[in-house]
Amino acid sequence: MLEFQTPELLRMPLQELCLHTKLLAPINCPVVDFLMKAPDPPPALIVKNALQMLKTIDAMDPWEDLTELGYHLTELPVEPHLGKMVLCAIVLKCLNPVLTIACSLAYRDPFVLPTLASQKRAAMLCRKCFTAGTFSDHMVLLRAFQAWQKARSDGWERAFCEKNFLSQATMQIIVGMRTQLIGQLRASGFIRARGGGDIRDVNANSENWAVVKAALVAGMYPNLVHVDRQSLVLTAPKEKKVRLHPTSVLSQPQYKKIPPVNGQTAAVQALPTDWLIYDEMTRAHRIANIRCCSVVTPVTVALFCGPARLPSNALQASASCEGDRVSSDSSDSEMEDRTTSNVSLLKLDEWLHLRVDSEV
Repeated sequence: MLEFQTPELLRMPLQELCLHTKLLAPINCPVVDFLMKAPDPPPALIVKNALQMLKTIDAMDPWEDLTELGYHLTELPVEPHLGKMVLCAIVLKCLNPVLTIACSLAYRDPFVLPTLASQKRAAMLCRKCFTAGTFSDHMVLLRAFQAWQKARSDGWERAFCEKNFLSQATMQIIVGMRTQLIGQLRASGFIRARGGGDIRDVNANSENWAVVKAALVAGMYPNLVHVDRQSLVLTAPKEKKVRLHPTSVLSQPQYKKIPPVNGQTAAVQALPTDWLIYDEMTRAHRIANIRCCSVVTPVTVALFCGPARLPSNALQASASCEGDRVSSDSSDSEMEDRTTSNVSLLKLDEWLHLRVDSEV
C-alpha cells in the first residue's frame, strides 16, 4: 500500500489539465515547462500528446494559445472532446440526447457486468434491445437512460435496473451531471431563458438520430476507424488492425450460428458503412480494442471531421491523387465505374482522405 495518495495532478485527465494550466501559466511559459515544475509532474511525452490532441480538436492553436472554443471548454465540467460534442449539439439543436451520451461517457458505463456466463449473454441481449437497429453503442446509452427515466416516473426503477443489468446509482449520478452541465451552459449564455436559443429551441432536432450522430462525430474526432472491406478488418491511423470490444453491440455477429472464432469478421462484414467513431481505444497483448462505437456515413465524416479551417490544398484534383491512400466511400456501382478524372481527393488530415465526386 502506498504511504501517500497519488497526487491529483497524476489522476485527472491530461487534456483537461492542460487547458486549465494554460489559464494559470505565465504568457510565455509552455504548458510542458510549467507542469514540469510540479513536485510530481506527469510524463512530458504524455503532456505533449495531450497538447497535440487539443490542437487537433481546435481547442488550441499551433502556438499553444487557447482558441475561442478552448476558452469555452475550460468552463465545462467534462473532458474537452465531450465538451466540444455538447457545444456542437447546441449548434445542431440536439442538446438533450447528446447531453445524456456525454455524461454517460464522462462517468462510466451504466451497464453492470455479470460474473456468470449465462447472465453475460442476457446482459448483452439487453444491450441489443436498446440499439433499435442503429449499429450504435451510443444509442444504447441514450435509450437505456430514457427507458430508465420512464421506469422511474412509473415507480418501478429498481426492478427495471435489475431486469436490464443497469446500475441505479450510476443513473442517478448521470442525472446529476446533466443538471450541472445544463446549469453551466445557462450561466455561459449557451442556453437562454426564452426565445431563440432557449431549451426548447436547442432541442429542435433531438429526435433526428442523423443530426445527433453529427454532433457525436464532431466531438469524437479524431477517434475514427475505417473498414477495410477486402481484409474485413478495422484500421486506424496508427493501427493496422483494430477489434471491437466484446461489450460493444457491434461486436456480436448478426447470426447465432457463426462460430466465435469468426465472430469479429462477421461483425465487421455486417457493418452498413465504412466508418466508425469510438470513445476509447485500449490495448491488450498487442491487440487494440475500441469501446462505445457507432457507424457513421462518409458524408458525416467529410462535414464534421478535420480542423475547423482546412488548408487551401485540402481538395486536390484527380491528377494529384495518384499514390495517396484513398478510401472507397460508396457502394454505388455507377460511382465505382466512373473514371478518376471525375474524382477529387479531400484531405481532412494526414490519414483521413476521402474520394469525392468533382461535380458535387
